[in-house]
Amino acid sequence: MHNKKMKIFWGVAGVLLVLLVVWLVLSYEKAANSSAQNAKPTAPTNVSVVTAQASDLPILLTTQGHLVPLNLVDIRPQANGIVQKVHFKEGDEIKDGQLLFTLDSSDADSQLARANALAEQIKAQVDDAERDLARTRKLAISKFLSSSAVDTAISKLESLTAQHRAAVADIQNARTVLGRTRISSPISGLAGALSVHPGSFAQIGATNPALVTIVQFDPIGVEFTLAEQNLSDVLAAKAKGVVQVFLASDDGKRIDGQLVFINNTVATDTATITMKAAFPNAAKTLWPGAFVRLVISAGTRPGSIALPPQAVLEGPDGRFVQIVGADSKVTTVPVSLLRMQNQLAVVAGLKGGERVVAEGGKNLKPGMLVHATDTVSAPK
Repeated sequence: MHNKKMKIFWGVAGVLLVLLVVWLVLSYEKAANSSAQNAKPTAPTNVSVVTAQASDLPILLTTQGHLVPLNLVDIRPQANGIVQKVHFKEGDEIKDGQLLFTLDSSDADSQLARANALAEQIKAQVDDAERDLARTRKLAISKFLSSSAVDTAISKLESLTAQHRAAVADIQNARTVLGRTRISSPISGLAGALSVHPGSFAQIGATNPALVTIVQFDPIGVEFTLAEQNLSDVLAAKAKGVVQVFLASDDGKRIDGQLVFINNTVATDTATITMKAAFPNAAKTLWPGAFVRLVISAGTRPGSIALPPQAVLEGPDGRFVQIVGADSKVTTVPVSLLRMQNQLAVVAGLKGGERVVAEGGKNLKPGMLVHATDTVSAPK
């Protein structure tokens, strides 16, 4: 009796379990069908695209630097002495060879006078020795003197002649010392602040301050740095001729110059290289130490592609652009940013003809469907 009741119980439980499973399956299918009927297809994202066009773009490298003199001279004395006179004023425009300082020359004048007197004395002795040699030779021919007397006269003349040459050299040295009491400028430029005045003692030595500094203003230089990746473009342009450099003055005028110096090493800590350019500055509107913006023209690169800067995105793996294919789906293409030029991003990694997303691409993912609402060509 007990076994019969258990069989009935398990039979009923099995039927209920089967009914529960069937109900769950039917409920899931009904919910899935309802969701499928209520779901709406995702609308394509509106984006603006540009068509990348390959063209011959000038290589214009923009940077900034500071104005530096191409020639600067610290005027220092080459002889110790009292400054007798200063022949210019601070800030004056100085010409090449212009007299700047006169030092006390009394000692130098005395040395020159003594050297001249000694030279004249020895010259008189040389003249006397020449006459003595001529007489000795005549007497030797007449057998009144031996040949040794002639040799002695010759030796005396040669000794006095050597002494006279030394005396002449002393005169030249005294003139050099005297010339150092008159200090002239070796270049043209503007005079800086004076460190001495009449009555001051000018002293030789690199540790002593310069009497004045002369700075060349015309032409003037600009020192700047470029990234290492731009060096090859500049060197290629230099191999073809003069590399043009431009800057804007304070009044907005463009000043044309040229590259005059490329450093012989790249700075390893910054991956940059130092260069200099020269600019005409007759009006002296450019002043050493001021910062300026420069544009270096490094030739032309064929097949260059320029895009709006917002089209170039950056992710964990580097820079990339989003391309809209013929099926209106998005793919990503890695690119390299070569430089910014005329407010455009010049990139490498595209062939040209691609439809690049310019606006609306921040939330896009590869494979998403988009609708190009404003298709334009990339600026050249």
